[in-house]
Amino acid sequence: MVKFLGRGKRPFASRPQGATRPRSSRPKAGSANKNVRRRPDAATAMRDKVRIMSDAMIHDPAGSPQPAPGALDTDACVSGQIADAIIASGLTDRPVADLIQTVMGRLVAAGVPLSRMMVGFRILHPLFDGMTIAWTDEHGVEVEYFQALSEDNPDFTMSPFYWMIKENVQELPLRLDRDAQVDTFPLLQRLRDEGFIGYYARVVSFGEGRMEVGTTDGLALSWSTKSPSGFSARDISIMQQILAPLSLALRVMIKDQITKNTLNAFHGPLVGERILSGTIKRGDGERLAAALWYSDLRNSTGLADSLSVEGFLELLNVYFDCAAGAVIEEGGQVLDIVGDAILAFFPANTAGEEAAATSALQAALKAQERLAAAKAEACKCAVKINFGVGVHFGDVVFGNAGTRERLKFGVIGRAVNEVARTQDMSKLLGQPIVATDQVVRLASPESGLRLNDMGLHDLRGIPTAKRLWALRQNAEIAPANGQ
Repeated sequence: MVKFLGRGKRPFASRPQGATRPRSSRPKAGSANKNVRRRPDAATAMRDKVRIMSDAMIHDPAGSPQPAPGALDTDACVSGQIADAIIASGLTDRPVADLIQTVMGRLVAAGVPLSRMMVGFRILHPLFDGMTIAWTDEHGVEVEYFQALSEDNPDFTMSPFYWMIKENVQELPLRLDRDAQVDTFPLLQRLRDEGFIGYYARVVSFGEGRMEVGTTDGLALSWSTKSPSGFSARDISIMQQILAPLSLALRVMIKDQITKNTLNAFHGPLVGERILSGTIKRGDGERLAAALWYSDLRNSTGLADSLSVEGFLELLNVYFDCAAGAVIEEGGQVLDIVGDAILAFFPANTAGEEAAATSALQAALKAQERLAAAKAEACKCAVKINFGVGVHFGDVVFGNAGTRERLKFGVIGRAVNEVARTQDMSKLLGQPIVATDQVVRLASPESGLRLNDMGLHDLRGIPTAKRLWALRQNAEIAPANGQ
């Protein structure tokens, strides 16, 4: 085992048993002493740590090609420089695609004849099971997401990565032009047909145990070359030496992405960003102006009683796709889903009041358009769905409230009650979309929105009557600014 004690340094020679360490005299003030050993700086210490990890964690599997005599120091210098670049990329919090581009550029510059690289791993996401990052010398870095990485998917089960994980094979070096095992995997056959010669794959487990199919406890990587001689022993050696720091950087980025995906899925991107930025204490928040959006499913109790649990959940998801999907499409933030009610808002602090109001009203229209399209496609759930939408504009407190042990990040204030009561009026007025005068007056006159003045109405719990407007897709009704 080669231990790296610092760049350019040599291992300390051991002293004979019983020998004492010579006492060094402290240099006088102002005198130069070139023999005084200085403590390594933080960057050097980190590089040493990564190299030791490379030696301890990613050992050379039995039978791996060994570098030529005298090449170790040169290869270690090359891999050390690439490790430095990996660390720098991770510390600057750059996208994972940038990290892969940097690493591949350094490897190619070091003489490794790479034409393709692939890294795959599982993620926690409501829509996708896994993610791959591919690099080619022709197209650069491309990121792709996969919805079904299960044992029912033949594209996955016929891949080299699946076989390696299933059979606990950590390393797979192949010559695509002559090894019989290539015919086992359609991917490798395709690579061979495209002119690739050398293939080298590794599976890296996060932790002491083996990586299992269907978990996020590791990743798989492969490198491919079109060089007529395939990968040399030097090429394999360099790729092995950068595997630990690269895997470590990818692991950090994967965990970070999983955290963001989870927060975005359950709290929305705006709230997730606030949480990750440190706005997590009770009472943390800010006052801001926003267009508020509230929808409610009609006859939800009757539907829940008449449908099976699976059928009712399927219906709810169709409804949420129509309503919440329209909010997201227009740039709004879905803050809360309580039963079959959706609370969303369009902050005005970035886009401005006119843009926020217009987007909220457009989202209400698109929600109903989505429902109409689903019904036209004979969706069995959609035909049973009707919902109302209320839209309002006002000031809210956006922040944390709750107990010391359980906090909730959301919007609080009188305007939240007003938008909920406005939605209640959509049912009483027999209109699918009802908006208050505050949001209508702020909307862009060029938006093409058409509204009908419904007059003044008392809202439950609100001390003053509100002028309400019905939003329609009828060109003969008054324009959105109410004029």
